[in-house]
Amino acid sequence: MPENRFFLEDAFEKGLTVYLKGDELRHLRVMRREIGETIELVNGKNQLGHALLTHLDKETATLTLSNVIDAPPPERQLILAQALLKPKNLDLVIEKGTELGATAFWLFPGQKSEKKGLSPTQIQRCRHLTISALKQCGRLDLPDIRIMPLLADWEEFPPGNRFFGDRHSEESFRPPKGNTILFVGPEKGFSSEEKKLLSHHTQGVRIHSYVLRAETAALCFLALANFP
Repeated sequence: MPENRFFLEDAFEKGLTVYLKGDELRHLRVMRREIGETIELVNGKNQLGHALLTHLDKETATLTLSNVIDAPPPERQLILAQALLKPKNLDLVIEKGTELGATAFWLFPGQKSEKKGLSPTQIQRCRHLTISALKQCGRLDLPDIRIMPLLADWEEFPPGNRFFGDRHSEESFRPPKGNTILFVGPEKGFSSEEKKLLSHHTQGVRIHSYVLRAETAALCFLALANFP
């Protein structure tokens, strides 16, 4: 785990004074950081900042950025289009999917999904999980979370390589280069109507010889896609 890494949405600039509050301040206290120490800040915008902790009270930590590293953005987009899962399964996919390099999560209600939508609190939890995983795994870009409609209501499918998991397919998944979107169904799988729609717009591929749970399939898909 990257040492002393904390999240702040602000754009970074050397010499800038910034402030940590809320969850990040609590994290700072748990880690027992002290005035005079240098910590690492990330903003999810491909920047890494080194900041000196200059003041600490009950509500705010004050830091001064001593150095800022600008990293290039990801070379390609790797989007996971995930049908809504049970909360604990979706949490796993969001957290581990961030660690595996997903640049965006497009969450949509599958026809067989038990949940047909996410509350603002649940969406915020998904975002919190991406931030936590971002800090843990060392990446500098924060995945986007987009709430999508039923597949039948998509106005268009994005350009690039498009695949959906189909255990009956004779074609094994061969990770391509370039922007890629991966479609994964809910716990009960895609409906026949969804499979027909996806077959018109994407390629059905087999990602494993065994039958995988939805959350396992999503993470396996992402792991394989990292090695085109």
